[in-house]
Amino acid sequence: MEETIERINPGNSLIKLLLFMAIFGVGIQLLIMGIALLIMKIMHPESPSDFSFLQESSVSLKIMLLMSSICTFILPAWLLYQIESRVNPYFQKIKDIPIIHYIYVFAAMLCFIPMMALIAHWNESMQLPASLQSIQEWMRVSEDSAAVMTKKIVEESTWTGLIVNLIILAIIPAIGEEMVFRGCLQNIFGRWIANKHLVIWLVAILFSAFHLQFFGFIPRMLLGAFFGYLYVWSKNIYLPIFGHFVNNASATITAFYYSRKGISFEEMNKFEQEPIWVYLASLIFTVIFVVLYYHSTKKIAHGARLEEN
Repeated sequence: MEETIERINPGNSLIKLLLFMAIFGVGIQLLIMGIALLIMKIMHPESPSDFSFLQESSVSLKIMLLMSSICTFILPAWLLYQIESRVNPYFQKIKDIPIIHYIYVFAAMLCFIPMMALIAHWNESMQLPASLQSIQEWMRVSEDSAAVMTKKIVEESTWTGLIVNLIILAIIPAIGEEMVFRGCLQNIFGRWIANKHLVIWLVAILFSAFHLQFFGFIPRMLLGAFFGYLYVWSKNIYLPIFGHFVNNASATITAFYYSRKGISFEEMNKFEQEPIWVYLASLIFTVIFVVLYYHSTKKIAHGARLEEN
């Protein structure tokens, strides 16, 4: 089997994936946006001949975000899988995963929230050297631009809006991003690099960088690494998808709760320092549940451990 797997050069697989992401992620979205602009001009001839109208409507933003997740991640990863599935098992799925594994992942993700907020605050407070201030200003502008669009999407106080947001912010991104980063890229880089730890962290860095939100780079990188270990330990793509969903869904539900309370987006994102024991408890219980999960995967038949490779 190994001889067959090596027949497809990982570089070729990577080029295919990037090409599919460019074609679907950029090409199809531009086509959809062009059609939307044409319809807008027909219905409202006085409207501007640009895509500014898409950013003014939360519905338009949600549709574009949904299409982006599907076209940029799900379709390219699925197509690569269809082409190479006989030689490269991109989406491993061991059957009969115990429910306790999902409980451990769920608990670990929730316990890590306070610590992740603290790390995100440290990350945002970092300052680049004076010689790189122009870069930092560009990063801040990019971050603020993303925040404006995020605000229009997450400030939702209706139950229907919550369900829609859970689909476009939690379910679809969790499936698509894990298919690309953990399913495809970890497999591709793993055929280049023997050290699985190095592969996991390399993909985690790419995962965080891809979001272009530099002031949240470190916590997102840590999450990416955690999802990578989930996949290696369990050999089941559903576990990192579930962990990714829990992370995104918790933020979405929290934003919904605050919106129902009349709390603004700026207020809900304002960092409030907690007592030190909160962060210590967050870290300790996160480690406990991760260790419990790690040891529970030993009961999976044929579940390869990092140290066994």
